[in-house]
Amino acid sequence: MLLIIALAIFLGGGLLRVLSPGNAVDWATEVSIYFIIWATVLAGAAIVQEDRHLHTEVFIAALSPRARRVLGWAMSIFAIAFIAVMLVYGWQAYEFANLLDERSGSSLRTPQGFAVFLPLPVGMALILVRCALMLMNGQRPFGHLSDVPERGE
Repeated sequence: MLLIIALAIFLGGGLLRVLSPGNAVDWATEVSIYFIIWATVLAGAAIVQEDRHLHTEVFIAALSPRARRVLGWAMSIFAIAFIAVMLVYGWQAYEFANLLDERSGSSLRTPQGFAVFLPLPVGMALILVRCALMLMNGQRPFGHLSDVPERGE
């Protein structure tokens, strides 16, 4: 939905520039980008739940079932740690942007902390919550092929 809104704002801004240049707005592209940023990070938790993130299937499929499980758990732990680090650094970037009171260059003067930097820690927190829920339900986040038995087993 956020992407559809972003597209509508972007196309509306372009259409306004063509049809009525005197009434054109300078913020349409900027607001579209904010919607795309938020849509991207908010989709992360759903992608983890649905197991639709990137996988190294060719490499993993060549391993034994035991090696796949061990590597799968190792990668899950690594991924969760990486997400936690991104949450911390994302929050620090958000606080720093607010400290500097960074604002956009358009007539909106949008605070960049909220529009650009806050999505990262929010998205990472949502992914960590999704990972915790998956673990409590007996699922391993980022599992995919590492739990699939070999052909003929």
